[in-house]
Formats: sequence, structure tokens, C-alpha cells
Amino acid sequence: MGLLMRHLIIGSVTILLVYIFLTSRSEWSDMHSWNRAFADVSLIFLFITIMIGPLSRLSNLFVRFLSWRRELGIWCSILALLHVYVLFQGWFYWEPIRLIIGVNQETGQLTFDPGFTLANLLGSIGLLYLFLLALISNKKAIELLGKRGWDYLQQKSGTLYILVVLHTAFFLFFFRLGSYNWVQKPFLGLLTVAFVIQWIGFFKTVFKSKKRRQ
Repeated sequence: MGLLMRHLIIGSVTILLVYIFLTSRSEWSDMHSWNRAFADVSLIFLFITIMIGPLSRLSNLFVRFLSWRRELGIWCSILALLHVYVLFQGWFYWEPIRLIIGVNQETGQLTFDPGFTLANLLGSIGLLYLFLLALISNKKAIELLGKRGWDYLQQKSGTLYILVVLHTAFFLFFFRLGSYNWVQKPFLGLLTVAFVIQWIGFFKTVFKSKKRRQ
């Protein structure tokens, strides 16, 4: 399948998922609905990108999707950028200090919240990682960095995953809006599935390695 077709498919899925998340939170303000919709779909794409590798070790059915990770990573980056843009436009008003100190959800006034500051710091670092990985997802980057250097940076996707999970967990469970956020349970389910699949993939890889040595 061609590169353009992959982007068209993922783009169409993106539009559908964003629409679903938006309509599921119709009682929220537009700013919060859009910012969370972009963030949640970005998280889903990151989760899929991370899981394709371990799944390909468990079944050859998933090997064909390894080449899709580049396009998924690009769309994940685009959605993360839209998430940040909506926040700066409608919540931080392009004042970076609001990102660091925090804004009271009721009054809109600056209020220091250590958890808010830490969560945004993790999210900012994760965003930098995400765009770095997106930028090097091409053949020219491999030629420039060398295969070993390129592989080293690609392996940082695990670090990115942890940063994004911690960032998301704070805003889902410790800094919630007034209404219930239905994404909480699916988020925990995805974490559990990811944990189990990664460890199964690890043990299967070790088992195959030992079997070859015998």
C-alpha cells in the first residue's frame, strides 16, 4: 500500500475518532472538548505504535503493520500539536507562565499547583520526544545519524510512552473537570493490555533465543 493511501486511511480514522470523542463530551465547553479529543486520539495512536512491535513478536499477522508506525507517529504528533494549540488559544492565552503555575478552573486566576506543573513538564518533554521521533522517521535521518544512532533514538519511544501516560493520568484522575470522564476506565484497560503484551513478547523472545542456542 502506498504512502499517500496510508495517510488517507489514518486521516479518515482520525476524523472519525475525534468526532466520537467530541460528541461523547457534549456537556463540556468547546475548548475542553476539542483539546481532550485531540489528546485522546493522539494517545490511541501512540499506544498502537508502541504495541505493534510486541504484537509482531507474538503473531506474524501483525508483522505487516510494522511499516505503518511511521505514519501513525506523524499523525500522533499532529494531534498532540493541535491539543497544545487549543490549550494555549483557549486556556493559557499564549502566556507560558500559565502553563507552569496553573490556572484555577473556577476563576481562571493563576494558582500554583505542584501536580499541575509537574504534569505539564512531563507533557512538554514528551512532546519534544514525540516530534524528535517524527522528524527522524525517514530514510534521510538514517543516513545522517547512522543505523546505530537512529536505532538508539527510536528506542526512546518507551520513554515517550511513560511520559505521556503519567501526563494523561494526572489530568484524568487528579485534575478532573466537574463531570465524569468516561476515558478513565478504557485508559486503565489499555495500560493493562500494554503491560501484559509487552511482557508476553519479552518472554517469547527470550524463549526463542534460548531455543536457537540449543
